[in-house]
Amino acid sequence: MNKSQLSLMDIVHTLLSHILVILLAGAVVGAAAWAYTTYKIPKMYRVTVTFYALSNINQEESATANIAQNRQLASTYSYVLRSNLVMKEAADRLDEMKIRTPTGGLYSYGILKGMTSVSTTNTEIFTATFASSDRENLQLIANTIAEAGAAKIQEIVGGEAKIIDEAERPGAPYSPDVKANTITGIAIGVLIAAAIFVIRALTDTTIWSEEDLSKQYNVPVLGSVPQLFNTEKQTVAKE
Repeated sequence: MNKSQLSLMDIVHTLLSHILVILLAGAVVGAAAWAYTTYKIPKMYRVTVTFYALSNINQEESATANIAQNRQLASTYSYVLRSNLVMKEAADRLDEMKIRTPTGGLYSYGILKGMTSVSTTNTEIFTATFASSDRENLQLIANTIAEAGAAKIQEIVGGEAKIIDEAERPGAPYSPDVKANTITGIAIGVLIAAAIFVIRALTDTTIWSEEDLSKQYNVPVLGSVPQLFNTEKQTVAKE
């Protein structure tokens, strides 16, 4: 039969007739997504350090001028904080403290720079965020970079970046999102299974009923040949 004109009701009937298999496929893929997310994807942690930007402007200037200058310098300070110069200084300090990556390697300035992001607002405050899978050392790494950055800012710019809030020990990981990945896995499993059954229904040319024959040729069915059983053979087989 030509299934290219498969109606919405036919699709719904096909899906409902295989609902248990579809749900099972969703459960299997969802469980696989949960297991992979939980045991294979490294957990990522995040800590922050908050700075207050101070300029080297003459204190006799007005308070308004000081605040405006500090706001402008916050952006400059944030750039210095992520500079290779600061990251190399922090990498040297961590090497002296014998801090190693989870795989046992050195924390290069490239790795440290990749862990660091800085955000500014229209205030004198700017915040550095540090993300890593190294939960044990992340607090120390963040504070080391912050201290190296504050020292280099004073050395290069002449101003001061005071650390308001140091990094604290990270709590729960922010990534990966186990719940979201599991739900996505369930949805993918359900959709794939449903698509397979719908495609099978669309490509199935078997005549299953008189209704299928009528739809195919648009003519009434005059009669049908019943399925006959040989009762004598059945009787002999039973004896």
